[in-house]
Amino acid sequence: MEFASSGAVALEVLAANPVDVIVSDMRMPGMDGWHLLAEVKKRHPQTVRFILSGHADPVSIMRVIGTAHQYLTKPCDGAALQAAIGRTQELRRLLQSDRLAHLVGQVGALPSPPRAFQEILACLQRPAASIADAATIIARDVAMTANILKLVNSAFFGSRQPITTAERAVAYLGLDTLGVLVLGYGVFQSGVTHGDEESGLEQLWQHSLDTGLAARTVAVCEGLSVAETESAFLAGVLHDVGRVVFAARVNPAGCAPGDVQMHHDLVGAYLLGLWGFPTPIVEAVAFHHAPGPAAAARPMNLSSIIHVADRLVHERRARQPAALEHGLEPGFLQRRGIAQRWPEWMAAFDAMSQSEP
Repeated sequence: MEFASSGAVALEVLAANPVDVIVSDMRMPGMDGWHLLAEVKKRHPQTVRFILSGHADPVSIMRVIGTAHQYLTKPCDGAALQAAIGRTQELRRLLQSDRLAHLVGQVGALPSPPRAFQEILACLQRPAASIADAATIIARDVAMTANILKLVNSAFFGSRQPITTAERAVAYLGLDTLGVLVLGYGVFQSGVTHGDEESGLEQLWQHSLDTGLAARTVAVCEGLSVAETESAFLAGVLHDVGRVVFAARVNPAGCAPGDVQMHHDLVGAYLLGLWGFPTPIVEAVAFHHAPGPAAAARPMNLSSIIHVADRLVHERRARQPAALEHGLEPGFLQRRGIAQRWPEWMAAFDAMSQSEP
């Protein structure tokens, strides 16, 4: 561990010996925590950034939204801080790439498709807008969902229980606060505005929503609780968030050919873990292509549900019922004794999709 008496000294320490994690107070003489972490993000993006504060004003807190990975309140229990730091190191070992950690460290707010971004702006400026209106738009977009849940579950907003749905997040914040965050502080950002990349974001938007709906369908079919069903929908919407990270890349030259396809699962899980998302969600994102490492005693844990939901969406789009298990981890259904469940899941997903507006 290294200790520094000011932000300027901390930057000197980092220049001499880059570190894995930095924990900064918000209020410091000379250079406050926001400025320090902004400089760390610019100079050492691979360093995980925590901010501590007891009585910082809301304006200062809003400034750290895109610079700090997590916000912790003071007084901060030592064991809680140790656990938060330890978790980042577990995530780092999962990622196993300095280059990809550098890429993730450059991300502030994730970009949304321009159409979705314009929809939420128009909604929040409408006098008659409702919580349900705003939540519906946010829930359909992977980037907005990740951005708003990171914020609402931070220690700054003080939610006693984890919030896992866009509707609850908007209800907790209220439309006035949400409007200030979006219109005044750029919590949501628009992505590219033309070309193939825009089309790619739109397709990702639809696939993520479809996977969330498929995950919810499978969870209902398997008799999971309401809370587990909500988590399944959220994990489904977020399962390809790593692709959004690559879309938001600050330095395209730092991406190797094949990075998106080969590493988007671990990149997405690493980002969500840094942002403090629950471990089951992070694992589901990390292992949605191969849930074996996250296998649990239950035949259908969250990682397994997202693995199935992702394939259900792909198979339904390809309209190839003869290849029902194409793309699943080899032996996945058989090992769990649930091979006979696939036709029911597909039928339920078809019925649900046809009922969606």
